[in-house]
This record gives sequence, structure tokens and C-alpha cells, in this order.
Amino acid sequence: MKKCVIVEDDLAAIEVVRFLAAQIEGLSVVGAFTSAQEALDFLNIRQDVDILFLDIHLPEMNGFTFLEALKPSPKVVLTTSDKNMALTAYDFDLVVDYLVKPLQKDRFMEAVSRC
Repeated sequence: MKKCVIVEDDLAAIEVVRFLAAQIEGLSVVGAFTSAQEALDFLNIRQDVDILFLDIHLPEMNGFTFLEALKPSPKVVLTTSDKNMALTAYDFDLVVDYLVKPLQKDRFMEAVSRC
């Protein structure tokens, strides 16, 4: 069973990721956070998370600052409405995919398969 965490400031977007994740056998959402700091605290204590679905534009810090502060090394799938940050995203070894909202089921499943 792969465990995943969602970090997203939009509650509707969290529900979309939860819905898509629920359709993949062997994938379990173990946390969803609208606060980047709360997510970091959770991830730095619970280091058994396999996949992190991370929005780039968060109110407290951006997704790239978040990745720099992250101690464990889950695979990261960025979920964003910003098409212009993809090149920057791949500067981070943890990033395995970059999904642009609105999320599509087939691209979501492809991203998870890369993890």
C-alpha cells in the first residue's frame, strides 16, 4: 500500500485529488493539509509517506520553498494551475511529475505509476 499526502490550499482541489486517489488500488491518502507548515511538521515526523501531491502556490510558502524544507524524500507530484513553473520544478530530484489543473484522471494515474 502506497501512502500519500495532499498539500493544497483549495479545499475543492483536495477533494479532487482524494477522489482520483481513491480510484487507484493500493493508494491511501493518510493526510491532507491546507497549511504548508502543518504538512511539513506531519511529514518530518511521519516519514513513511510515499507520494506527496503538492500545490506550488500556497499562502505561507511556495511549493519550492516547501520542498527545500522537507527532510524525508517522498516522490512529489506537483499539482498547479501555473503552467510556467515546470522547468523550475524539475530542478528538484523529488519531483516526478507536474500536473496542471484541472486534473485529468489518466494523467493522474500516469503520475502515480511513476512513483
